[in-house]
Amino acid sequence: MSDVVLIFPKSSFLEKAMEHYYLPLSLLNCAVYVEKEYSVKIIDQRTEKFWQKKLLREINQNPICIGLTSLTGEQIKYALEISRFVKHHSEIPVVWGGIHPSILPGQTLRNPNIDYVIIGEGEISFYELIKSLEKKRSLRKLKGIGYKSKKKLKINPPGKTVDMNSLPELPYHLVDIKNYILRYNKKRMFIMESSRGCPYNCSFCCAQYTPHQEKWRALSPENTISAMSRIKDKFNIDGIEFQDLNSFVDLGRMRNICGQIVKEKMDIFWNTCGRITDIMKMDSSYLNLLEKSNMKRFALGVESGSDRILKLIKKGITVRQVIDAGKKISRINVSPVYSFMAGFPTENERELKQTTSLIMKLLKENKNAKTSILHCYRPLPGNELFDLSVEHGLVPPDSLEEWGNYSMDKIDYPWLSQSMQSRIKALNFLSLFLDKKHEEIDNPFVQSFAKLYKPIARYRFSRNNFAFMFEPVLKKIFVNVKEKLS
Repeated sequence: MSDVVLIFPKSSFLEKAMEHYYLPLSLLNCAVYVEKEYSVKIIDQRTEKFWQKKLLREINQNPICIGLTSLTGEQIKYALEISRFVKHHSEIPVVWGGIHPSILPGQTLRNPNIDYVIIGEGEISFYELIKSLEKKRSLRKLKGIGYKSKKKLKINPPGKTVDMNSLPELPYHLVDIKNYILRYNKKRMFIMESSRGCPYNCSFCCAQYTPHQEKWRALSPENTISAMSRIKDKFNIDGIEFQDLNSFVDLGRMRNICGQIVKEKMDIFWNTCGRITDIMKMDSSYLNLLEKSNMKRFALGVESGSDRILKLIKKGITVRQVIDAGKKISRINVSPVYSFMAGFPTENERELKQTTSLIMKLLKENKNAKTSILHCYRPLPGNELFDLSVEHGLVPPDSLEEWGNYSMDKIDYPWLSQSMQSRIKALNFLSLFLDKKHEEIDNPFVQSFAKLYKPIARYRFSRNNFAFMFEPVLKKIFVNVKEKLS
């Protein structure tokens, strides 16, 4: 019997090509104090083919509550499916946490299948909610939650941000770790947090208006190294990827971490993310230390090849800086992975071509470089650019069901002409095959197809040649086959 059941819903198309998944950190974080006093069961819908059967078994034991996490978009659709299943079979309280309910707690609570929301970080708020539900205490003074009282919605003040250095080790025993050992260049990789939050003001990012995200916090260098060492020994992994919004806010801290990796001769590689401006602040000795400490991948947000768009989204960088940073990092054996988007409000076809040109330039100048899939910008709630999207005709979803249809494939926004939509769809597909990102996909069919298709994709992408594009049909066939087999 479990006192608390936590469920990680499925999320996106990309998962259908994976055999191993990113660790459900949000659930493990929520369980970090709860599992000290209560029995906790985690069900991952991505890995559990017969999740309904397992969940029904738990429901029949009448746990205190069932918790789910959700990002804005497709994950909401699956989380709603799970919530309806729970309510169909029981009266057990359903709790939602994650970015989406943190930003839109009231709208989330309007759904009849949801009883409580966690607003912000869940380590303390969720633990206190469990205690209150068990003891049938009042929730009026409980920070960081929303709830229903006599058919009225109550949104309490946010809780305090968590001191990462005070948290216990995550309860990894609650999940089947073999499902979460990722592959990077045929080596075993695991994820962990080394910091939270971001102090920058990109106008498309939810961190801008999310209290627990706008304040940057980090593990100390000593605690970071200690956590890496424990994970390496416990799970026999070769590398660590930091699941941070920005690891390099404190450059001195990261220099210290790199230095300790080298000093202790840790046989481990590591990947993380930062900003173009971080690279510009690094001298040659700093960059060489990144390589010497066995850093393999550096994720860098660029988003656009247009200076006007970069200014619009408050990225705080210029195209010239991106090119210069690309040249700096090309001097070391670290793979930069640049993220890009298209389809911003007011963006035109010329600016879209500037983005594709910059992508090809960065790939040409550094054989180790990769880019993200070129997704269409999605107006996500809780930031300045969402408000601009509304000004340009966006009608915000009015329910969780509508948000659940807010998939990565949705690009029919009012400001995008049919021509722009067609171009973005084509570029989105082609960008899957521009570099070696396919090597990180587990599925052998996808790997083989990507290797053969790469020259065609690069030709089409660089020339903006989208004539007779039958290729996206293959993507639909692949997704449908995977859905039937899963």
